[in-house]
Amino acid sequence: MRGSWIVGAPTLVNSFYLKSRTPGFKLHSYYAEFLSNPLPGWRVLAPRTGSTSRVPGMLRQFHVAVQTSPIFWNLSNLIVPTLERLAFPYTSRANQLEYDADITYCANHVQTKSRKWVADCEHVAALTGYYNPGLTSHWLGHQLQERSCKGFYCWSNKALENSKKVLGNGFPVDKSHVVYPATSGAPSSRQRSSFDGTLRICHMTTHRSSYLENISNFYVKGTRDVLLLLKLVSREFPKLTRRITVMIRAWCPASYVAKLKALGIKIEMIEHPLTRVDALSFLAGSDLALMPCHSTPTMAFIEAMSRSVPVVANDVWANAEYLLDGKTGFLVAPPDHVRYSDDYLTPLWYRPGFIQSLKTSVDVAYLKRHLRVLAYLLEDENVLLPMKAKTGEYFAESPFDVTRRNRYLGLLLDEALN
Repeated sequence: MRGSWIVGAPTLVNSFYLKSRTPGFKLHSYYAEFLSNPLPGWRVLAPRTGSTSRVPGMLRQFHVAVQTSPIFWNLSNLIVPTLERLAFPYTSRANQLEYDADITYCANHVQTKSRKWVADCEHVAALTGYYNPGLTSHWLGHQLQERSCKGFYCWSNKALENSKKVLGNGFPVDKSHVVYPATSGAPSSRQRSSFDGTLRICHMTTHRSSYLENISNFYVKGTRDVLLLLKLVSREFPKLTRRITVMIRAWCPASYVAKLKALGIKIEMIEHPLTRVDALSFLAGSDLALMPCHSTPTMAFIEAMSRSVPVVANDVWANAEYLLDGKTGFLVAPPDHVRYSDDYLTPLWYRPGFIQSLKTSVDVAYLKRHLRVLAYLLEDENVLLPMKAKTGEYFAESPFDVTRRNRYLGLLLDEALN
């Protein structure tokens, strides 16, 4: 429906096509909010959820595998970006929904030849399939500076800065904006009135069917660090072990969990697939999100805060843009020996050698920094519970609230269309 009046609607409604990366990739969970919370004056057209194609899964497995070897990683960076440019005329073809829309919204990619389109990015490497964006910077800059491209939206100021450094003169200055991901709040979150004497800590990441992906996430998303921290808690603050229950949604070696349970730590493992609704429900029943991640898991932060749950995380890359240190959680200095981004601020989270740098050494000083924060929050519920209330209040007025974000993004799309 192209710029049509809808019966009963007081304003003109435009439509945008929410285009996922081809061939057959699923949309990031972030984009689900566009469907459940439409932008004012805009109608969302989106592909069917899911894909029967095995190609995305195979490509993801390939990408994870080559990260284990610098030789294969460098070789892949020479081949894959070239193949992507050669395949562009085929992957950028529009389907009927894209033809029907007033503008195309490219979700973390630039694979389109629409008359009018906008792109966004978590960080600029997302536009290249998470390969080295520097190798295709000239081509990316050319795509984003085309007249048909009406906007370039970054998920954070850090992503914007990263894009500027990588694209150089190809950076589209006049049409670039920071548009934070967002979600809706929930008034039913666990508050002081429902406190039963047990403090519930959650650690929620992803659980894949692939061992390679699971082992990568085990280190990068901080699950290994959570288990080490719980061991320290049981040793140095044994009284706390009787007051906490830890809910973990992530892949963990069974032996780690068994040892912690033997030390008296109450752990609830969630090993079955979770819908987004279920994941948010588990968050709403938690008091604290423990995420000593070595990356920036944007939606995990936002969804926790939307349920009035403070977050403890590492102070890396864009994490400080999402968490207010001391108000909606705490940011902890990461291990000194880990390099998190290159000179262009492109994250190194899943590059060869990064996981090995986490795996081969345990930074005791770093773990004790986390331990001090946990002890401060958990020894007295009069510290944590008021922080929960303040986290919820902050979220309602933050740029991560979906109503506020949609109002801003709607204005940008109106400008882009006209």
